[in-house]
Amino acid sequence: MSFPFEILLGLPFFLYAETHYRFRYFFSLLKKSEPELIADIPHRIEPGQVIPILLLAKDADKYPCMLKHVRVTVRYNESIVATQDLLEKPIELRDRLWWRILKISRPVTQGQVECDVTMTIERRGKTRVYHNDNHITSSRKPFTVFLSGNPLPRFPHFYLGDAHTHSDYTSDQVEFGSPLEASRELSKAIGLSFFCVTDHSYDLDDRMDNYLENDRSLPKWNDLRAAVRTANRKDGHFVIVPGEEISCRNSKGQNVHLLLYGNSRFFHGSGDGAEKWLRTKSEYSVSDVLRQKEGRAIAFAAHVREKVPFLQQLLLRRGRWQEDDLKLEGLAGLQFANGNMNDGFLVGYQAWKKLLLHGRPVLTIAGNDAHGNFNRFRQIGFPFFKVVERDNQLFGQMRTGLFVEKPFSEKHVLDAFGLGSFIITDGPVVNLRRKGEAGLTSIGQTITGSKLRFQLSALSTKEFGQIERLSVFRGARGNTEEEVMFSRDNAGFKLNATISLPVKEACYIRAELFTSANSSVDAKSHFCYSNPVWLHPRKKLTNA
Repeated sequence: MSFPFEILLGLPFFLYAETHYRFRYFFSLLKKSEPELIADIPHRIEPGQVIPILLLAKDADKYPCMLKHVRVTVRYNESIVATQDLLEKPIELRDRLWWRILKISRPVTQGQVECDVTMTIERRGKTRVYHNDNHITSSRKPFTVFLSGNPLPRFPHFYLGDAHTHSDYTSDQVEFGSPLEASRELSKAIGLSFFCVTDHSYDLDDRMDNYLENDRSLPKWNDLRAAVRTANRKDGHFVIVPGEEISCRNSKGQNVHLLLYGNSRFFHGSGDGAEKWLRTKSEYSVSDVLRQKEGRAIAFAAHVREKVPFLQQLLLRRGRWQEDDLKLEGLAGLQFANGNMNDGFLVGYQAWKKLLLHGRPVLTIAGNDAHGNFNRFRQIGFPFFKVVERDNQLFGQMRTGLFVEKPFSEKHVLDAFGLGSFIITDGPVVNLRRKGEAGLTSIGQTITGSKLRFQLSALSTKEFGQIERLSVFRGARGNTEEEVMFSRDNAGFKLNATISLPVKEACYIRAELFTSANSSVDAKSHFCYSNPVWLHPRKKLTNA
C-alpha cells in the first residue's frame, strides 16, 4: 500500500514538483491534464558564457501535446534588451521526460537581468500560454540571473563543485529531478567543474517505469552508474561523481541520511521513503553501512542539523544525527552547508567544531540538496493545494572547492575527499600552504614541526564583496574553544600573509573568511571555511 502523502504536511520536497499524482479519494488542486512544463536557468553565469535555458516536460506520455512556441524576453534595468524565439518549428511532446537546452547570447556584458520564458502549447485543440512553468498556484515570475563580470574566485589547479545533488533518477509521487547531461551543461555555465549525484536509496531501487514498485534487479541504480560513465567519457573537462543518499538508522533508531561516494554496491534504505504504510525501519544502521562500505568509498553525514518537521518525526521516523553517530569509525565528515544559511547551518557548524575539539579528524563538505532548481526552488507545500517557491538550495549555490594536482577525474575527486584537501564556500576562497614547500595546499595534511610557517591566501570579487574578516583558528583536543592565531579585517579583494605557529602539542588550524554585505552584489555576506591542517610537535631525541 502506498503511503498517503497528503497527510505529510511538513515534508520538504526539494525537486521539481510532480503534480499528477494524488492519493486515492483525495482532491488535488495541482493536477491538470497537461504535462508539467518547467523552464530553468542558472542563477549566475560566468563571464563570456551564453545563457542556457533548460526546458522540461514531464509525463507527456500520458498527456501528449504540441509545444508550438518558446520565446524568451530579457530585461535589464527594467528595459527590454533582448527578445528571441527559441524554436525553429513546433515539437510534439510524447515522452515521459523530455528536455532540451536552448541558448541565447548575453544581451549585456554583466549585471542582473530578468528572463521571462513564454511557452505556448496545444492540447486537444486548445492553445495555452504559460510563463516559466504551468504549475497551478506558482508565481510564474521571471527568473533573476546574474551575468557575472568576474569568474568564480579560484586558485591554480582548483575545482569547484556541488557535493550533494539529485537527478531524474530520483522520481516519485511528488517530485522529479534534472537529467544528468542537462545538469552538467548548466553547471558549466555557473562555473562548476563537477557535481556528485546522490539520489535517494528509496528511489534507486524502483522500477524504471513505475516509482510505486521496487525491482530487486536494481535497474535504476545500474542505469544511473552507466549513464555517469557515459557522460564522463563524453566530456573530459567535467566530472560527475556517482553516489547515493542512504536512509539508515542512527543510534536512536531514527532515519538519517548518509552520503556515500564511490561505492559500487547499492545499499537499500527505505525507512523514510513513504512507500509502505508504517514501515519506517531502514535496512541498515549508520554503523552497518560504514562497516560494510568498500575501502575506497567516502561517507559523509548529510545535512546533520537541519530541523526535522514533527510529522516527519512521527510518520517517517526521521531524526537528526547524534553525536555518537558522528564519532563512528569510517565517517569522513559531515555536511552542514546545505544551500541555506539557516539555523541548521549554524548549529551544524558548531557541531563540527565540537567534534574537532574532541580530537575527531572530521571534514566538512558543501552542497545544496538540489534536484534541478538552478534558479528557483519549487516544492509542493500543502499537499496538494499549492506550490511553494524560494531562492535558496539552488544547484551550485554552496560549493566544495578541491585542490587537485593531477588531471581532473572522478578518482581525483574521491582522493581529495579522502585527504581533506578542500574548502567550502558560497563565493570567496582561502588556502593554507606551508611556507617553502611545494604543492598546491596544506589543507588536509598532517605536518610535523616545532615551529611552522604558513602562507595564507584569500580571494574574492566584486560579486561576493570585499573581505571583511579573515581568521585562522587553532584548536587542540580537550580545549573548549578555538584560539585565534591570525585575524585581518577589511582586506579588500585579495590577501596574502605569512603566519608563524609554535607547535607544542597535537592540534589543528583552519581558516575562515567572511565578506562585507555592503560591498556584494546581492547585499549579503559570503563565507569560506577551510578544512583543518593537522599539526604535531617534533619528537625530541633522547640519548640511549
